[in-house]
Amino acid sequence: MPIRSQLSRSRMLAGSGAALALWPTILRAQTLDKVRLAGVATDDLTPIFYAIKNGLYQKAGLDVEVIPTSTGTAATEAVISGAYEMGKGSLIASLVAHLKGLPLTIIGNGAIWDPKSPFSLMVVASDSTVKTGADLNGKTLSTAALNDLNELAMRVWVDKTGGDSKTLKWIELPNSAAGAALADHRVEATSLNEPQLSAAIETGKVRTLAPCYSAIGDHFAFTVYFAQPDWAAKHPDVVKKFVRTTYAAAAYTNAHHAETAAMMADITKIPLATIAKMTRVNGSTIGDPALIQPAIDMAAKYENISRTFPAKDAYFTG
Repeated sequence: MPIRSQLSRSRMLAGSGAALALWPTILRAQTLDKVRLAGVATDDLTPIFYAIKNGLYQKAGLDVEVIPTSTGTAATEAVISGAYEMGKGSLIASLVAHLKGLPLTIIGNGAIWDPKSPFSLMVVASDSTVKTGADLNGKTLSTAALNDLNELAMRVWVDKTGGDSKTLKWIELPNSAAGAALADHRVEATSLNEPQLSAAIETGKVRTLAPCYSAIGDHFAFTVYFAQPDWAAKHPDVVKKFVRTTYAAAAYTNAHHAETAAMMADITKIPLATIAKMTRVNGSTIGDPALIQPAIDMAAKYENISRTFPAKDAYFTG
């Protein structure tokens, strides 16, 4: 055999051997567990988007995709139906699902209320004379969705500041319309979340009244991540990787809001100038069920849910 042919064949075999040696690594790199997370793409998903953008989930062996939904309730229903693997939504909806025996389990804590980062505040018209809950007796208040966490927080605040929440009247208004309703005195008070909170205050027609979430507790999770119990039981490693990575991302993004402003402006379509100056939401860094117990107890007391129960009962334990 000519020398050239021998060399070519040797090189070919050597190259094949190297490729075969790398093949298991290539396969491992390509085999990522797919996770579709349904939820409203708001600021509380900052840790998720940061982890996706920076490849943190990929490093953990996950391919995470956010499926935007119009509401947290829609996300909850999508996961219960099996349309998606995981979801993010309001705590109240998950508590209701748990008590009704629906196939939903909490896998992790989401956004955290902290009075040092008041992303949500109770507001009134700038010329309102309201100062305490007693001043709201018999008045009409609005909330984005009846029996939601904002309504619960306002009712608790009214009672804790001398009023009687049983005398309140409620109407359902989207946050985008609530500021104008206050200014026109069609409603007396509401609780607004960012960025609608900053936008309403900037008009000069609305002023802050109180951090009503603190009436529930000074530190509690108000959104959660969830999945179907059967799916979670079949994929415990995926759940653990997702939660561990998300908490690690939150630990970073909580301390680096400025760094994530442009990313979230692009995702939410909220102007960067607004994102940069509004109060940002912090994400939970631990999965302690105790972080939702204050909301469970208050929701039961005010009949948003049928009864109270130990928070750990609603969590996945696999």
